Amino acid sequence: MTACTYCHANALYRDRESGAYLCPVHARLEVTGPRGEAPRPPLTVRPATSADRTHIVELADYFWGEVEVRCFGRSYQVDVLPAFVACDGDEIVGVAIYTREGEAVNLVMLNVLPQWQGRGTARGLIMAVAGVAHAEGASRLIVATTNDDLLALGLYQRLGFTITGVRVSELLEHHGGVEPGFAGTPVRDEIQMELLL
Repeated sequence: MTACTYCHANALYRDRESGAYLCPVHARLEVTGPRGEAPRPPLTVRPATSADRTHIVELADYFWGEVEVRCFGRSYQVDVLPAFVACDGDEIVGVAIYTREGEAVNLVMLNVLPQWQGRGTARGLIMAVAGVAHAEGASRLIVATTNDDLLALGLYQRLGFTITGVRVSELLEHHGGVEPGFAGTPVRDEIQMELLL
């Protein structure tokens, strides 16, 4: 795992221009155009196996500090749910964890290590979960993110998700107070989204 270039917190992002690794507090959002980077080999997205569970727990701990994720008013143990992993060779570099909720599939956790961001990994993981959801007859894929995570909000909307609800102060209750998020934005609210299948 990687530490922020500016402090010892876990890096969740990578500055594509400078290469610096950034925690949410030190990340900033800016408007840029395509950078024309040379294509890199694609990562492999595959269903997680029982042998992958240790790595999934490590990723959950790295990004969330826990294996319990709360969304849509429920708590989920991400180490026991079905998942897809993104791999660079044999190394697991991203994960999408999901569960069936009635007519919907809930994308409970989606994370990609910063060194492998910008390669379509998150999109590939989301599309893999959407494919399973569609094959199982689900009518929609739902996801919740936080009010500060502008990158996730942008990604989900580019992929066709729409905002369906906001649970004001939901994360204050779960975390027991305000936590700093992207660019120092206080993490307070859960933004709920869906993609119709």
